[in-house]
Amino acid sequence: MDKDIEMITADGSELYIDKEMVFRQVNCDRDNPMYEEFEEEFEDLLPEINAALNPKAALRFDKYPEGLKGGSIKSGAEVLYLIATVGREVCDIASAYFKDGDYVRGMLADACASAALFSFEKPIFTKLRRLCAERHVGVKKRYEAPGHIPMEIQKVAYDSLDAKETLGLEISSGYMYEPVKSTCQVFELTDNERVLHLTHGCADCSNTECKHRVESAIIRVAAEDGDYEFSAALGSSLMEVLNENGMPLNAPCGGAGRCGKCAVRVIEGNIAVSESDKKIFTDEEISAGKRLACRAEVTENCRIEILNSPENDMLSMGIKDAARASYNGKDTGIAIDIGTTTLALSLVSLEDGAVIDTYTAINPQRALGADVITRIEAACRGREKELRSLIGRALSDGIEELLRNNGAEEGRLKKVCIAGNTTMLHLLMGYSVEGLGVYPFTAVNLELETKKLGEVLYDSEKMTDTLREVETILMPGNSAFVGADIISGLYSCEFYKNESVCALIDLGTNGEMAIGNKDRLMVTSTAAGPAFEGGNIKWGVGSIKGAVSSVNIENGILNLKTIGDTDRITGICGTGVIETTAELLRNDLMDETGVLDEEYFEEGYTLGENEKGDKITFTQKDIREIQLAKSAIRAGFETMLLRYGAGYGDINRLYIAGGFGYYLDVEKAAVIGMIPEELLGKCEAAGNTSLEGAVKFLSAKGSDREILSMLAKRGEEIALSSDKDFNELYMEYMMFE
Repeated sequence: MDKDIEMITADGSELYIDKEMVFRQVNCDRDNPMYEEFEEEFEDLLPEINAALNPKAALRFDKYPEGLKGGSIKSGAEVLYLIATVGREVCDIASAYFKDGDYVRGMLADACASAALFSFEKPIFTKLRRLCAERHVGVKKRYEAPGHIPMEIQKVAYDSLDAKETLGLEISSGYMYEPVKSTCQVFELTDNERVLHLTHGCADCSNTECKHRVESAIIRVAAEDGDYEFSAALGSSLMEVLNENGMPLNAPCGGAGRCGKCAVRVIEGNIAVSESDKKIFTDEEISAGKRLACRAEVTENCRIEILNSPENDMLSMGIKDAARASYNGKDTGIAIDIGTTTLALSLVSLEDGAVIDTYTAINPQRALGADVITRIEAACRGREKELRSLIGRALSDGIEELLRNNGAEEGRLKKVCIAGNTTMLHLLMGYSVEGLGVYPFTAVNLELETKKLGEVLYDSEKMTDTLREVETILMPGNSAFVGADIISGLYSCEFYKNESVCALIDLGTNGEMAIGNKDRLMVTSTAAGPAFEGGNIKWGVGSIKGAVSSVNIENGILNLKTIGDTDRITGICGTGVIETTAELLRNDLMDETGVLDEEYFEEGYTLGENEKGDKITFTQKDIREIQLAKSAIRAGFETMLLRYGAGYGDINRLYIAGGFGYYLDVEKAAVIGMIPEELLGKCEAAGNTSLEGAVKFLSAKGSDREILSMLAKRGEEIALSSDKDFNELYMEYMMFE
């Protein structure tokens, strides 16, 4: 096969056969007396169709041929040819039913194949966007024969893509493809890589009777370096369109219209006001064009501005001694921690275990929800492949950057070790997460696994064959809620060696904790939520430049620090949330029940302004979010102590784990009652213990596999959801006393 031809393959389960599209094609609406019969046949037929689908596509950058008219395309212009098919077998099913006289099934099978081919566009466009980004080109317009250009172009594309060899297609003298459920598109390219018009131009297509006719609109996104422009089908979700085109929005609530973080401003055109908009924005803000992208539907051409700061430049991750050694040309390993919010990867010398360099980034799955529950819900709604693809590409990019930046040879990378909570590892591996979201909360696999990197990182087609073969270890977990990140942390802190009793609290979204020593271990998890990492806080952000990280109020004068010591602030990160709450309480600007003084109750306490002049406030709702989170942590910890039979005096050391915990002012955490005052002198900021455990394991001896498995199996889990003491303590620690 020509090396310039790019291939895309999928399996039938990755395509979505839209029932409404199928019924529209067979002219059967709900008023049709045959509707119920068609519906039964459709449901019965669907598994057969899915099993027969064999989706494949070929793409190639080429030149438009001389002498062939093509709308506005000029001879010799740069184009991209694409041919896609869902295979011969699914077409044969329809033919067989027609031959047998079963016309209902024949029509449905034919329409299902068309719908599957239509849905194949989504993974194709994902690849196409990536290829265009790599070549620094955009797409000016999409053409299809015969609506836009002559049918002869199908033969040109067929030859360019060697479609007989690559896709198993035949072509007739009339330039029709066999199997018939195949399509050809030509994309006219432009040097402006900010332009991506990928959708079909139905508006200027002559086939007005087409059952798949979908009108589209142009979305322009204003940015400092110029507008970004792409097309989208009418009726599309604006947030999904932005996510698909490389502009993922911060959506802690998973697109439910509750958090307000996906706000955009309409500059030109119109986006209808949703009920969620009315709850989040004031009348003045709505009049000024503010809308929630997750609730916004594309109905016409528009130009918008994304309002919230991107969180792809995390600066503060709680990783100790990020660069300790230089690459010496010898064997290396890569340790990975997949957090719900952040990703951390360390390049490690296998000779002595020293960390050479560390790469950090936002977990891109955050665009589909801030916590594990919203991501489980997204996966169960059919977006599991998208979630797996997002994390696979992000880790692949991180690995490549670590190797490239340090001059490390691919052939010298011998091991990769991955830790993360149970949901994150399930999404990484493509395991079903349905059991993680409902009682009795069962995981598909919690064992230590050894795989090849190519088996683990899904949709990372740029990865070389050398990298695909690298041995990859997935750390073991304890349960659906106490995952490999905690087991890795216990291993890092050497709980398996300790004679004295120690405790660990990971102050992240999931609030995992443990207590014990080498003889006994107890673990639990409490739903703290994303407040510690800026989620569900009105102006909450991750640890990015300009985020308020430290707050002090003395004699009514506010003093604050931002990450990077900036003059303007971008929002409030987790430590800033804790410290603001503590200072409001300490200065009697908030009472012990969490109610702000009347002066601040409606609008919130102002910390400053961002570069657009918006007031950055800490609101009454924000206080309730931190109140719920801190109460969950404290009640979980106290319940664990109770079940273990230990008091504060029995604990030798309390490890505060997680990037947030590394920078936490524990005294202010004690002010709001999140950490017992009695343990302040025993606290140790342990940083990212999940990553540290993966780093340690890379150069460990063989017996450490047994140690990890022992830690995972020995931990006695406390189920807090059904624990009477926890529920009582939860209410008790809701107070700021």
